Amino acid sequence: MSVQAMSSTGSGRDSFFTKLPGALPGLALIVVTMVVIKMWIEPWMAVTKVFGMQKPLTDAFHLNYILLAIVFGLVYRNVIFAGTIPAVLADGFKLSRLMIKTGIIMLGSLYTVQAIVQLGSMAIFLIGGFVILSIIMVLWLGKLMGLDRSMTAVLANALSICGVSAAVATSPAVEAKATHVAYAIATILGFGIVTMFISPFIGHALGLTDLQYGAWVGTGILNSGQVLAACLAFNPKVAPGTAVSVGEIWNIMRVISIPFAVFAVTVWYWSGRKGEAQQGQQKSLGTLLVEKFPVFVLGFLVMVLMTSIGAFGDAGIKGGPPPSETIKTLRLVMQWIFGFGLVGLGAYIDVKELARAGGTPLKIGLIVGVTKYVLALIVVFLIKDMLVSI
Repeated sequence: MSVQAMSSTGSGRDSFFTKLPGALPGLALIVVTMVVIKMWIEPWMAVTKVFGMQKPLTDAFHLNYILLAIVFGLVYRNVIFAGTIPAVLADGFKLSRLMIKTGIIMLGSLYTVQAIVQLGSMAIFLIGGFVILSIIMVLWLGKLMGLDRSMTAVLANALSICGVSAAVATSPAVEAKATHVAYAIATILGFGIVTMFISPFIGHALGLTDLQYGAWVGTGILNSGQVLAACLAFNPKVAPGTAVSVGEIWNIMRVISIPFAVFAVTVWYWSGRKGEAQQGQQKSLGTLLVEKFPVFVLGFLVMVLMTSIGAFGDAGIKGGPPPSETIKTLRLVMQWIFGFGLVGLGAYIDVKELARAGGTPLKIGLIVGVTKYVLALIVVFLIKDMLVSI
């Protein structure tokens, strides 16, 4: 994923409708891909025998439309398009990120305020603890390995919160170069691709419940899109109490900490720059909160409030009435939107770019990423009886 592509996505919000006609070819390819996956490939896998085994693709390898969407995107980018998405398709593929964020907003229909409150202090303590621990580890390792201060700052928030968004949000405050952001993103995506594919297998092998699995990956995986993909790969069902509902609410709690983490790392960065500390104080916490808070989180919270007041009928929360027809429709639409978005996610994984993200940033990323991933699993096992299902 290139920094230029991301910046162009962000700057193009105002002209969304003017760019939409140019995005249609790319969107058409994404839609056709998902239709083929959902209507033909997934049903075929569900009945196909391989080497005499009944349905191994779904039962043994746990393949579903989510993993297939990512794989198709990967093949498009790295095989069919030889590493570069054609200009005629580029705008359509860029919109896939908007689809993922739209889907996360719609996920608010899985929760009510009362249900979220049930998560309690345990979830807040865990998420906050992992964010702080990750930041401290990166800052320490960066100093130990002599990594550039700006690169360290970007990597600290990228590895502690939600990957790409945190890296981009941190970069202007710490004078990061485009190459710093690119290295951080490539490191995050490289680690995330591995965890995105192995997590469902680990979860099934360990017999994790949706609650345990969602809490684990919502804490241990680095990027929001990868959390979503890993949860849906474990259980493609979208409903309260499923892996995606648990993983995303834990992930949302982590994402909310972006502006605070940006501010903390910015203070750290400028405090180490002799004679420039005063300049570093020009951006107050209030300014950073306004500039860096991810808008899709606000949309998610609005959906939660609307669901709580019954705007869509019964939400189908555990122990309550079954979901209304409106809620059922929303969940079906979400599955398709996530599928579209994850085809695009796969198409922005450039294998060559990941290979270039070597050296010290990759070493720090692997150390912190693996520590966070494994430690989150251990902690979830230790507190599994204290986890609250919503």
